[in-house]
Amino acid sequence: MLHKRVFKSKRTGGALKLLCFIVIIVVAIILVWFAVGTLQESNDEQQLKIAESAIARATIQCYALEGRYPPSLDYLTKNYGVTLNTKHFVYYYQSIGENLMPDIQVFPLEGALRG
Repeated sequence: MLHKRVFKSKRTGGALKLLCFIVIIVVAIILVWFAVGTLQESNDEQQLKIAESAIARATIQCYALEGRYPPSLDYLTKNYGVTLNTKHFVYYYQSIGENLMPDIQVFPLEGALRG
């Protein structure tokens, strides 16, 4: 009888080790999933900043060369080679006047960057 109890104890210990292993694997998968999500959010923010700064640079270049700010985004795309990614972003460009820096903002389309 004593021998059977020892044998059952070993089985329970093996099952406990397997359960701990499974829990560790699940926790590791969850941590990796959250890390990837965080990196994706950071990448999305970087893409927004890059898009906005590209428009701002072209706007300033136009002012330096022509002595006035561009009247629209269309003017920048036609004359300064700015490419707009309309699949992922919505662009806001409000010209205030020829001698005042326009209001430039870039917004992500919902779900466009991640999906």
